[in-house]
Amino acid sequence: MNSTSTVPESFISKATLARCDDWAFKVFLCSTLFIVIFSVAAIHSWPPLFKHASILLACILPVAMVVLVRVPTWFSEKKIPKEVLWVLLVFILGLISSLLSENPWPTAKSTVLFVASGPIIFIATQYLFEPTKNQKSFLLLTSLALLGLGFFGIYEHNYNYNNSEIGYQGILLFQENPLPAGAILLLLSASPLIFLRHKQPTALKFLLLLSLAISVTSILLLAKKGPILGFVVTLLFLLILVDRKHIIFLLGLIFITGSLLYFSDTTLSKYERFLKLNSSVTHRAENYFFGLHVFKQNPIWGVGFKADLTPYFDDYDLKFSGKRQNYGYQQFLELTHTFENIFMGFLIEMGILFSAVYFGGVIYIFAVFFKKFRAPAQKNLAGMLTIAVLVGFAFISCTFDTLRFPNLNWLFHSLLGLMVNLPQNSSEKQSESG
Repeated sequence: MNSTSTVPESFISKATLARCDDWAFKVFLCSTLFIVIFSVAAIHSWPPLFKHASILLACILPVAMVVLVRVPTWFSEKKIPKEVLWVLLVFILGLISSLLSENPWPTAKSTVLFVASGPIIFIATQYLFEPTKNQKSFLLLTSLALLGLGFFGIYEHNYNYNNSEIGYQGILLFQENPLPAGAILLLLSASPLIFLRHKQPTALKFLLLLSLAISVTSILLLAKKGPILGFVVTLLFLLILVDRKHIIFLLGLIFITGSLLYFSDTTLSKYERFLKLNSSVTHRAENYFFGLHVFKQNPIWGVGFKADLTPYFDDYDLKFSGKRQNYGYQQFLELTHTFENIFMGFLIEMGILFSAVYFGGVIYIFAVFFKKFRAPAQKNLAGMLTIAVLVGFAFISCTFDTLRFPNLNWLFHSLLGLMVNLPQNSSEKQSESG
């Protein structure tokens, strides 16, 4: 799906194109840091005008710098890249779903934020990650971000537990709840894993290994089902499909986990609660049946983002609770405003057309590059590492609506763009200039 068209000299010189791409990449790195660290906090606590302007500027500016210099080529060749057409179709279907939904304005805003912080970032990174030096810069930046967030998470865990005035005694990492905190740690872990595939100075290798160790520790301290599931799936995917000889790392992880639980009463108590069946488990199971019930009412265009679901309870019987619990589940759904599964959430809120086009495109990208990276003659471990992390993230996405968070959306689509630009085999070399 990677398009590497050459811009004609009559429109823009190669030197000018290189300078534009260089500046666009610098802006992209700055935007990545802003989105990863501040976007969720901005949405929830910054003044409305400032937060909207800052997030949209961070999302649109690097994309605009990349796309504008390539538009003349697309028109001169009368051939628009298929990934651009895919994103345009996703955006158009999203807007149509918004207009036809029960909650048009919030759905439209959510659609614009999703496309701006996700799919169009995939378009930009397809070009920005063509040079190997840009890939390395991105991997280094996100590895350092992972290290910083990991240390901050451990500090936050200890501080919040000892502060009785704080409602949640755990790790948030500038998020609104611990689930996206765990998901962002998993996504960022792809960077040091890929970076370690190449020879690095001893000091840098130590920092990369430390960032991985700190992130794993933070995920374990979270004691949340989704991040733990995503981490385990990622690890098993690598062990089974890449190199089973690395089973020693799994044994080492089991030892570290056991030690962590043994020496930390607070973490052990979290896992005891984690293993107990409670009402939230039945509520989440109910989501699938109630979600299907809502989906049947408007399967093509969806009911909209944060739509009022109260009328849908009139002709619905609970599957996992008695009728006396109906109001409790309704309160739960009104409080979370989500079906806690991004796949089902998009299907119910945006409809089957939008969901089929978006997820169909993502699955196509996965299938094409998984086939390339797994070819026996040219197995690419860096590519498989990337896919493994993205597969783990997909499993986390079954536990909450991941792509509604701009930082997770940004990193997910950035890794897709990186994966598209990785060489087909480990020995293949890319040009430094792209």
